Amino acid sequence: MADIETIETVQSHGNDVHQRPKTTKSVILEERDEDEKVSKKPGNTAFKQQRLPAWQPILTAGTVLPMFFLVGIVFVPLGVGFLVTSNNVQEVVLDYTTSCTYQNATNGTKDCTDFYEYPENENSSCTCTMKFELNTKIDGPIYMYYRLTNYYQNHRRYVNSRDDIQLLGKNPLSVSSDCSPYDEELCIYSNTSEEKIPYAPCGAIANSLFNDTFNITFDDDGQLPSGKEVLLDRTNIAWASDIRTKFRNPTGASLEEAFNGTTKPPNWQKYIWEMQDGYQNEDFIVWMRTAAFPTFRKLYGRVVDQPNTRLDNGLPVGNYTLTVQYNYLVHMFDGTKSIVLTTTSWLGGKNNFLGIAYIVTGSICIVFGALFLIVHIRHGKKLDVQRGEKRGFQSL
Repeated sequence: MADIETIETVQSHGNDVHQRPKTTKSVILEERDEDEKVSKKPGNTAFKQQRLPAWQPILTAGTVLPMFFLVGIVFVPLGVGFLVTSNNVQEVVLDYTTSCTYQNATNGTKDCTDFYEYPENENSSCTCTMKFELNTKIDGPIYMYYRLTNYYQNHRRYVNSRDDIQLLGKNPLSVSSDCSPYDEELCIYSNTSEEKIPYAPCGAIANSLFNDTFNITFDDDGQLPSGKEVLLDRTNIAWASDIRTKFRNPTGASLEEAFNGTTKPPNWQKYIWEMQDGYQNEDFIVWMRTAAFPTFRKLYGRVVDQPNTRLDNGLPVGNYTLTVQYNYLVHMFDGTKSIVLTTTSWLGGKNNFLGIAYIVTGSICIVFGALFLIVHIRHGKKLDVQRGEKRGFQSL
């Protein structure tokens, strides 16, 4: 036994010998760890210990059912008002994609989509006419829009294909790579000489500028001479902020000098300096504001009142002729083109969606409110009795 105790004593002394003494640094680290453990504990405050006073709504039949009926009572009349206001807006839509015809010397009456099938007409313009009739008078003011369908101006690459610095008139000879492939035109003068001329304006949006033009005449109704032209005001159709802040012409004695060294986009029929006001042309500015949906309309002009005539306040009942300079082709992507003659209201243009949405939402709230009320009347007391019995049993 003495020998065993001696061995254990020796082993214990051996273990003490191999233990490393604590240094000042290790003591400091241990104290820091202890401080960190203490600091992680939230303070004893009402906010950190979640003892602040709180309010939690208790949803009961007495609070929920009145809300359902209140929303229904408010939304349904509002929806009816919006729907009536929208229906009071007068609107005429004239699809002239294939309805606008011209007289062919050899083949008779044809539409302009056939005109451009002949290669010799590729750089020509088709002028066509379309008859339409108004059965009710449209009171002014009347706005004229062009409408395109199946046209995705919201495509990401299409939206980005523009150079805002160039449109501000700064350094028109330098274009952004975002405009590619409609950024520069490669001109080869000989086998050893070539030049890249920038487009003004560059990009896919500008290159696809809508360029149909329209003219409306009022035909004979027995009181006006045949062929009375409906005048259009083409000014103030673009956003004032766009004209003021987004579009500027380069400096120069004239527009042609300001745009010297540039060329027209591939699909344009004339140069930018040949357009009225250059970059500040309002038709161009309206087109450059891209649409969010594939079916959209853009403002073309306003019908001008002509005093002392039947056209002094809107468009009277009668026959009309729409003459179109048909330049913009849409049949390749199954699109359509239309002219829209419309009035406005305090709610905007003709759009029944808002009124229908309010009526449907209000009706759903009333129906669900009635169903919940029936359930509450039939089963509400039984549930209260069962809860009371359960509480009494638990108290025993």
